[in-house]
Amino acid sequence: MEGYNADPTDLVATDFVDWRDRQYFGKNTSQTVGLSIVGGDGTTPIDPTGDVEFVFRRNNPDGSATEVFTRTATRVGVGLFEIALTGVDTDVIGNYSGTWSYTIGSTPDTYTVYLAVGESNPAYDRLPEAFRELVDNVWMRFADLFDSPDGGPHLQTYYQAHWSRGRMAQLMGAGLRRLNVISQPHQTYTIDGQGGTVFPIAQWGGLLEQATYIEAIKHLRRSYVEQPQVQLSGGVSRLDRTDYYARWSQILEGEQEDLKAALDTFKIASMFLGRPQVLVSGGVYGRFGPTRIAGSVAARPRYWTRFYS
Repeated sequence: MEGYNADPTDLVATDFVDWRDRQYFGKNTSQTVGLSIVGGDGTTPIDPTGDVEFVFRRNNPDGSATEVFTRTATRVGVGLFEIALTGVDTDVIGNYSGTWSYTIGSTPDTYTVYLAVGESNPAYDRLPEAFRELVDNVWMRFADLFDSPDGGPHLQTYYQAHWSRGRMAQLMGAGLRRLNVISQPHQTYTIDGQGGTVFPIAQWGGLLEQATYIEAIKHLRRSYVEQPQVQLSGGVSRLDRTDYYARWSQILEGEQEDLKAALDTFKIASMFLGRPQVLVSGGVYGRFGPTRIAGSVAARPRYWTRFYS
């Protein structure tokens, strides 16, 4: 890239979003992060010797780091340690790192993790944890698009556009309302329990995730409609991105087919109260059992895990 110093030691010292995956928090939100220390079998938790310290730093664009705090973690169980981040700790938007320090046996060790603090947005911040997990899962599907400086959809490079987790949380609401009325039976599921039952995300989270993904694609498709055609001149020529509409439409077509297959199962299960039913007539016996989508978006503890042999 023009003007970029390709020295590997300078990767963090640029204004680019860091290439590592980061745990995301909204500005001025209180969060709990934790560390799980596991033995060599991959399942048995083990305790370190002594305390576990956590150093929280903000990574500055010039490559320097500003220490926010150093705290002793709270032990909440064998091999489990937590740190509470307050709204003051997450007051500045930017990329952060956290370093856990502890001793296993007689050997000191450290483990560095990465976080990001973004603009606060009520639509995302007020979501229950399981629904924020779902939004993050859909966000990940767009994370490696490269036609923008920071990765993700090109739409977010425009000042007047607001592509964010908050926008995706709003699209998730649109997707859920669509699931409620798209076919029989009519349903009244909600995200917050206001005006209807909270959507059963543990059983049908995969369906809502797919519906949210489709709403996000439709939103991008609508947004790209206004891209101008190429205008060649002796001065500045504009880039043509209007075929993004066709590209997203092709993706959308396939995704809608996947949604319909899942939706049929979801609606039939709702009509039969979640139990298999058989209609017997004329000696012909059918067999049907509801296909279940894995509840992959149950609320997650915000833990990182270290394994030791």
